[in-house]
Amino acid sequence: MTDSMWQGSGVDLDAYLSRVGYPADVAPDLATLRGLHAAHVGAIAFENIDAVLGRPVPLDLDSVQDKIVRRGRGGWCMEHVVLVAAVLDRIGFTFSALSARSRVRTGSKVGPAVHVALCVELDGDRWLFDVSFGGYGLHEPIRLAENSRLDGDWPFDMVREPHGEYVLRSVRPQGAVELYGFTTDPRYPSDFELLNHFCLTHARSPFNHRMVLQRTQPAVRHVLIGNTLTEMRLGEPPAQRELDEDETLSAPEKIFGIALEPSDVQSLKATSGTTGTGL
Repeated sequence: MTDSMWQGSGVDLDAYLSRVGYPADVAPDLATLRGLHAAHVGAIAFENIDAVLGRPVPLDLDSVQDKIVRRGRGGWCMEHVVLVAAVLDRIGFTFSALSARSRVRTGSKVGPAVHVALCVELDGDRWLFDVSFGGYGLHEPIRLAENSRLDGDWPFDMVREPHGEYVLRSVRPQGAVELYGFTTDPRYPSDFELLNHFCLTHARSPFNHRMVLQRTQPAVRHVLIGNTLTEMRLGEPPAQRELDEDETLSAPEKIFGIALEPSDVQSLKATSGTTGTGL
């Protein structure tokens, strides 16, 4: 990919590596790809707070870096991809972007393809590099191939359906759970703008009317939708509970590591429906 598309020359690589806590040298190799993926998802949450507050979500690299790297916020998938694409481009990886249709929670195979991720080409293999699917997502890249598998504490696999769509699945004791389906047709920053507009403004968007926070850490994963918190720990069934207003307002920082200004918290509190089906 060209620098003019993914803007590798414009990313502050040192600041990014500090933000995600990645202390090692970087190179366009599999060890770096895996290390950056794990570091990113552990440090940077999925969050839609600006959308809930009615604010714009700009996707230019400077704005994304300011929000996520300098101010310690998270972002939704388009923001994550703008940032990590610039990082991978700067390091020298070859990749393209793709879009996916989420199936988790809904089971629908034909919903809008509003999730985005990267397909990295390396040493003759392709890798799904997805740092923005949140608490149900990958902790490191998985080989993008039919019947590939990512073993470990949080196992995943990938199947291919007869019509050609790949499906990423979370492998759980009770069976595999479909997360999303996708093809490898390339997507570009201009496509992100359309998806961003849908997520911000459309009545069917799941992200513009209630808070959605997600974070993937080595031993625990958290998902907050509205005021319902789901916690997934290794070797334990998922635990779910309803948060009161104070717990909901403190969750971004305490649970998801999102640095909010006091004014942001007050704005969230003022938003109608902070508990229940609102935030």
